[in-house]
Amino acid sequence: MPKVAPLLLMFAPEYWGEVTRFGKYYGETYKLEKRDHRAVVGVGAHFEKALRLQSLAVKLKPGLAIDHQQLEENGHSPAENGAELATVIEASFLELYSSIDCTVKVLRAIYSPGTRGFKDSTRGLFQDPDKLTGSFPDHFKQHIREATWFKRLVNLRDELTHLSTGHVSWDAEADLVNYMHHGLTEADKPLIINDVFGALTELTESVNRFLGTIFHHLNGTLSDKPVFQICGMVDGRLLQRYINPQERPLSFNSGQCGSWVWFEQPDFPTCPFKDNCGAYLNKAPAPA
Repeated sequence: MPKVAPLLLMFAPEYWGEVTRFGKYYGETYKLEKRDHRAVVGVGAHFEKALRLQSLAVKLKPGLAIDHQQLEENGHSPAENGAELATVIEASFLELYSSIDCTVKVLRAIYSPGTRGFKDSTRGLFQDPDKLTGSFPDHFKQHIREATWFKRLVNLRDELTHLSTGHVSWDAEADLVNYMHHGLTEADKPLIINDVFGALTELTESVNRFLGTIFHHLNGTLSDKPVFQICGMVDGRLLQRYINPQERPLSFNSGQCGSWVWFEQPDFPTCPFKDNCGAYLNKAPAPA
């Protein structure tokens, strides 16, 4: 039998971004289909995977020195380390695109009923957001128009899903990694990304700002109806509170405790956080 943790904290909103916040609290405002709920989850999941892949790429980078040494000593190298690094870098690009694609699916699920011209195409939305008329907010159109980085990202996504792995080269003197792919073009020239780690970091920051902006606006549309929130566990029992999605900023003291009705009873484990918890001081009414 798995061991039950005596204590587990599951509510730490100080560490949440806008995407996480929306994922936890949209349910009382937007009744999404299962596939669209998966898209909400996918926004953050794909972005986090992109970050993990970038961390792995940093760990693989020293292997380029081995390829370089083989080339100098033998006149050739199988470049296995470079191929592994290129594969991970390309996967990170694809995960960033998937995060954007999921975001567009969420926007379509919310706004397409009242919007004309909202087709099932992420590329189409970024090419011409002004074709949308109706309830789709103008400020979203502005953010999409300003996303000049999307052109490179969608180009990489389109081609990397069908082509072989590109190549990386190590500039030992500058300690920079460059990326090229003979099957890809940019401005009618073969794609070459100098300092691909720097370019990937810049693109990741652009995507992160875009996601934060979009979901900050979406969070502002949420109902103020309290939402059930699991905040921890004690001896295998769930601790819960109710949160107003419009409350800002959220902290450990936010909301109203709903578990006091049982943990104040004899023979039940008490909440170990209650003495320093604002939600406990602001108890939810006992069920009728």
